[in-house]
Amino acid sequence: MLASVPVVPVELLLVKQLVDRIQTWIAPHPVGPILATAAWLGALMIVNNMLLGVPIPLAMTRLNERGTLEQQRMLVSKTSALPLAAVELPETKDLRERAFQVSLYDIYNTGIHALQMSLQIAVLMAIMLRFGHWIPVVAVIAAASLLTCVSAKAAENLEEVTRKQIAVRRLLRHYADLMTERNGAKEIRLFGLSRLLTERWTRLFEQQAEETMKAVRSAEMRKIAPELLMALIAGLLLALVVLLPGANQLTSGDFALLFMALTLLLSQLPGLIAQIAALRRQYMKWEDFRAYLDLEEESFARADAPLFGESTANITLQVRELGFRYPGDDRDTLSGISLTIPPGCRAALVGANGSGKSTLIKLLLGLYAPNEGEVIWSDGKHRRLEKAATAGYVSAVFQDFTRLYVTLRENVALGKLAAIGQDWLLQQSLQLAGSKFSHLDAQLGAPFRGIEPSGGEWQKIATARAILKDAGFVFFDEPTAALDPQAEKEAFELFLQVTKGRSALLVTHRLGAAKLADLIFVMKDGRLVEQGTHDELMEKSGPYSRMFHLQASWYV
Repeated sequence: MLASVPVVPVELLLVKQLVDRIQTWIAPHPVGPILATAAWLGALMIVNNMLLGVPIPLAMTRLNERGTLEQQRMLVSKTSALPLAAVELPETKDLRERAFQVSLYDIYNTGIHALQMSLQIAVLMAIMLRFGHWIPVVAVIAAASLLTCVSAKAAENLEEVTRKQIAVRRLLRHYADLMTERNGAKEIRLFGLSRLLTERWTRLFEQQAEETMKAVRSAEMRKIAPELLMALIAGLLLALVVLLPGANQLTSGDFALLFMALTLLLSQLPGLIAQIAALRRQYMKWEDFRAYLDLEEESFARADAPLFGESTANITLQVRELGFRYPGDDRDTLSGISLTIPPGCRAALVGANGSGKSTLIKLLLGLYAPNEGEVIWSDGKHRRLEKAATAGYVSAVFQDFTRLYVTLRENVALGKLAAIGQDWLLQQSLQLAGSKFSHLDAQLGAPFRGIEPSGGEWQKIATARAILKDAGFVFFDEPTAALDPQAEKEAFELFLQVTKGRSALLVTHRLGAAKLADLIFVMKDGRLVEQGTHDELMEKSGPYSRMFHLQASWYV
């Protein structure tokens, strides 16, 4: 793109030469020199429009594709490396939304255009100074500098408005998803929420549009005076160029050159000023991009599964005085949690909704970092496992498991990617999980023209993924939430089968299932209030006993 910069002065010089030769030509002098100059001018235009005009768009298109890919890869990689608690913060989501608005291609393209225009304007000014016309150059620089400052400030104000609107834009997208995606379709139609959501979406959209309009109006009003001054100076300079000092010594070609140089100068300055203003906005977007990439990441990397033949059993979990508070909360979610799950122990974690069970699981898995206390994993030789190694020995089935719209093979093999081509092992995991699906290459997910499993089947696929990993410690977080009574019974039998000889922790509301565990932990208001076997807890007549009798009364 910068290769076209020298074309402008060469074109101007050829035009000057052509005009001078036409002026001095009289018959019967040969017209060869005139035709030669015209031919050179035409050839230069061909080079500029074809040889430079065709490859540049192709190269810029490719650059756009690569730049977009790289920036998206950087942001996605960064998000996956951030602590889960940080990812869930509204402030982080707003910053990520702003970071996704940056375009590496736009930054490069705007910068290169600004540089190209700056070089061309410098060349045009040098031509005018060559003829001693410094007065137009000084006047244009003064007016352009004033307009540049005003335009850059206006661009900054517009970008600030855009930044402040990010949270509302996320909310607008949420409303749009509710009205268009499958997940919210049932309630919206059943309760007639479409009109309410549409009105709310429209009101927020109009509010944002009004804020943007005010910012644009204010920016344009500020630019009126500098733009009028610029236009006035341009008009005066074009009208008075023949009256400037030394004009009586200029040839017709010189006048043509000066008029064209001044015209090009005045026509390109607004474009350069616009590019500078755009660069200001791009720089502010870049600041958000860098701020997101500079967020503190997790202090450890996830490890691969243990090597073949390495024992994953005999895993011990110890928790000492664990405490956690969500960012922005005024009270602890968990406080003073201490427990031990020895090798081969199948424990259950019970408690009312909001007691902190799911938060505790995320802390045990290392998804959240505790504010107090520590989580200690050790192997059968009582060697403490580092955080980087823990993931290779632990597996989990969550209540809010992920529905991956890929093939059945890929869904299961994510538990152990090395087994993606071992059909018998994948089939075995599905059978152990009680899944009725067997065609491994079947696409899952109705949105992509695939099979849509029921909620229970999705959970069985997630369980097959956990089984395939063959981990020494398995978490089951409310594994029967989406199942009917018969399937629930089968799921608990599966839990006992899968965790035989291994350590496990079952999070459940079903105390009938907790009764089967070797050890039961009872939580209330973020604290561990009881622990023991079913019989021991029933004898205490404490919270567990009351919950058990309350649930049992429903079936009597």
